[in-house]
Amino acid sequence: MLTSNLSHHRTWKRIGLTWLFFLALLITYWLRLDAFHQNEINEVEQNAKLRASQTAHALSMQARSQLLSIKFVLEHLAEHWFEQDKTMFTQLIKLTKQGVLKNSLDLILVRDAEGRVLFNSHTPLEQPIPKLSKAERDHFQQLTQKNQPIFSISEPIHNEITQRWTIQFNHRLEVNGQFAGTITASVPGEYLADAFRQIYPTKDDVVMLTLNNGQYLARTYKLEESLHNKIPTEIEFIQRPDKSNGNYTAIAPLDGVERIYAWHRLPDFPIVLNLGLGKEKVLSPVLLSIQQSRIQNLIGSILLLLAALWITRLVCLQSQQNNSLLQAQERIAALLNRISFGVLIEDENNFIITANEALCSLLNLDAEPSHLTGLHHSQFLSALKQEQKLWLQMSPNTIEKRKLAEVEDSAGHIFEIDWVPIQRGHSYLGHVWFIQNISSRKQKEQELFTLATTDTLTGLHNRRSFLDILHQQIKLSQSHAPGALLMIDIDHFKQVNDTYGHPTGDRVIQHVTRAIHDSLRHDDFSGRLGGEEFAALLPKVNLQQALQLAERIRERIATTPTVTEVATIYVTISIGVVLLYGQDETRVREQADKALYQAKNSGRNRVCSAEEMTINMPDV
Repeated sequence: MLTSNLSHHRTWKRIGLTWLFFLALLITYWLRLDAFHQNEINEVEQNAKLRASQTAHALSMQARSQLLSIKFVLEHLAEHWFEQDKTMFTQLIKLTKQGVLKNSLDLILVRDAEGRVLFNSHTPLEQPIPKLSKAERDHFQQLTQKNQPIFSISEPIHNEITQRWTIQFNHRLEVNGQFAGTITASVPGEYLADAFRQIYPTKDDVVMLTLNNGQYLARTYKLEESLHNKIPTEIEFIQRPDKSNGNYTAIAPLDGVERIYAWHRLPDFPIVLNLGLGKEKVLSPVLLSIQQSRIQNLIGSILLLLAALWITRLVCLQSQQNNSLLQAQERIAALLNRISFGVLIEDENNFIITANEALCSLLNLDAEPSHLTGLHHSQFLSALKQEQKLWLQMSPNTIEKRKLAEVEDSAGHIFEIDWVPIQRGHSYLGHVWFIQNISSRKQKEQELFTLATTDTLTGLHNRRSFLDILHQQIKLSQSHAPGALLMIDIDHFKQVNDTYGHPTGDRVIQHVTRAIHDSLRHDDFSGRLGGEEFAALLPKVNLQQALQLAERIRERIATTPTVTEVATIYVTISIGVVLLYGQDETRVREQADKALYQAKNSGRNRVCSAEEMTINMPDV
């Protein structure tokens, strides 16, 4: 009896210890599951920040292009204002409304030095101009100061003539270096917002343009309310004027939506572009996945508890326990088949435990997932194409760390292959293959990269991309083959635009682009720095070779016209040449600009080099 009681006591003690160990494992599993889910959320947020930052940069370049167009229009109108031909001036405004600022120009105003309105585009030439004074406005007073930029952007202003909220783009007029008034283009905030609203049409995501002090200029959602407000001053880009970009997460006071923001300052303008991705929208897929995972794991945990209870009921319930385990496996298989990427689980001896339908679909296997169970990995490989066998080759080492690789099939599809070992302590229990088609994601990444580095009109490197290449080529230059930079400018290009219009001017720019590209070598680089200004990088050339190539470009453009429906147009170019070796980026660009200036002043349609200018300078 004593022995029986002792045995009974030992049995319950062992059962108790087993249950404690089991519950400890279950708690540990749920703690690790929670940590894994939190890591998933953090990863999605980080990816959203990266995506937002990349997109915000691309959008900031688009916004900068719009502002440069407005600035160019004002500079162009300012030049023609002093010709005192209001009929021609009015015609230029009409062309501007049909071209660069199509459907977006609210009003053009010209004021004298005292702030009196001399011209407004809403008043016919034969009617007297209303006596309005805007001299008290800050943006007008700012332009009267010599130490201030010649171009300014106002806070949103209610236009007294058009009765609309507009952004004032102001350009200072000067006569003999003295302040002579201003020319102002009023652009509705709705115009700036519409360009971004086409990309982000819903209220979950928002694109905003603000001044550096946080004053709204445009917002894709709740635009009218935003024009009376500023972004809270604690936001990073207001607190850190020295930074050019960044990220933050905040709840917008205007609509109460929490968003993940990325911001970029626009080069050459006191403006910040903010892109906010709705946090709920970003996280909803992963939160839904986590919710489903928790439900599934809860079901699995309950099943494990039930299985443990059945085990403690001794051998008489062995069949019921086996049935429960079989049901658990079926549930796991059902869960795997709900996953969009392929899953292949193998044991420590490389025999397949389970696979899902997505795996068979991705690998084009004519077999059900259940038919793969029990196959050795080598047998599984024999059913695959040759290129697929290389993807899933096993290492001779039994246990390795996680491996992640990207592969491409003959059809151009890109797959991500993830090999994850299953371990408990130092024990190797098998591994899992995850296979996912990431072609769409890769394509979007490439499209964003192309948008950020390419000039849309010419297809050449844009200014930012070209200057990055210049920086690298200066480092690679050598004394025996110093390399060269060509600064290229179309002569009298403004006359082409004035005579034939900007669309024809764009045709001329594209023609010049082809001539430059066709004249360069395979390893040379070309870019459009803005307007009619181009540049070319010639690695590993000396001065004579650089001058010969520049002369070939000049001669080809001078002798090859641009044939359009309007006219056959001949243009010439001026080129400044400078060697790269032994100089920094700033010095190279300054010398190239000086050489280009010399070519312009020497009669245009010629090539000048910085080195020849240095040699020909008289001794002081």
